[in-house]
Amino acid sequence: MTVLVVDGIQLDFEASWQVARWDDSPWYRDGIQRLQGEVDGRQEGTKAVDLLGLRGETPYLIEVKDFRGFSIENRRRQIQELPVEIGLKARDTIAGVAGLVALGNSPDLPARWLRAVRDPGRAVHVVAWIAEDPTRPRQAASQRVRENVRLSGLKQKLAWLTRRVWVCDPLKQITLEDVSATSLTGAGPARRP
Repeated sequence: MTVLVVDGIQLDFEASWQVARWDDSPWYRDGIQRLQGEVDGRQEGTKAVDLLGLRGETPYLIEVKDFRGFSIENRRRQIQELPVEIGLKARDTIAGVAGLVALGNSPDLPARWLRAVRDPGRAVHVVAWIAEDPTRPRQAASQRVRENVRLSGLKQKLAWLTRRVWVCDPLKQITLEDVSATSLTGAGPARRP
């Protein structure tokens, strides 16, 4: 079992998974993350998904966000900005993995992940696990509309890569087999000032 903590959420991956923190790995930090600088007077840099994973030979990119306690502040961001942000993270992660493997001597996971992506019969799966505050009774219908708009936006931004895109709350429903999630003490609403 692999246990990873991302944004106050503990994720337990069973043995069917090979998964690692991409955005916190030396592979990312010492590689493509160094591509930073100024272009036309604005700062530019690379982005990264939280987790790079394989379940069997199926490649996954996983992003985890904990918006509990900040739902109002993040309403616009979740609809307009989050799909673009995750799309850019997917793009830069794939480039970083390809660069790492191209340099040789890459760890097993990035090399296997890239081989899996090259197989025309396998699609990359992108999962956005977004922890949110519980839905209030009168909010249910508007919440579903927002979730559908967010998923549609993310699918649109990732159409260049895959049709296998999911958005769900890891603390309410996990969409992946052999994975469980729990909230850590002090996460979510407890971290609100």
